[in-house]
Amino acid sequence: MSVKDELQDYLVREVLVYHDKKTVDPDEDLLTQGVIDSMGILQLVEFIEKEFGIEVNDDEIVPENFRTLNCLTGFVSKKADGQLA
Repeated sequence: MSVKDELQDYLVREVLVYHDKKTVDPDEDLLTQGVIDSMGILQLVEFIEKEFGIEVNDDEIVPENFRTLNCLTGFVSKKADGQLA
């Protein structure tokens, strides 16, 4: 499964269950649409660290990295590839 697919699966399984949705548009703003809140971001970070074996630093928990599924996928992919310290 690709990084994007794993993230989408997590969002559908753990987050969208509360929003009566079955899919995430890759460019939907998860923050301004209220799909994910600050507590949800922390849970998502925990999932990312366990699932992908990477450490998300506090200074990386910013809207730019978590705003959309595409942003999130890019961030996780770069971290997993070692492109971000």
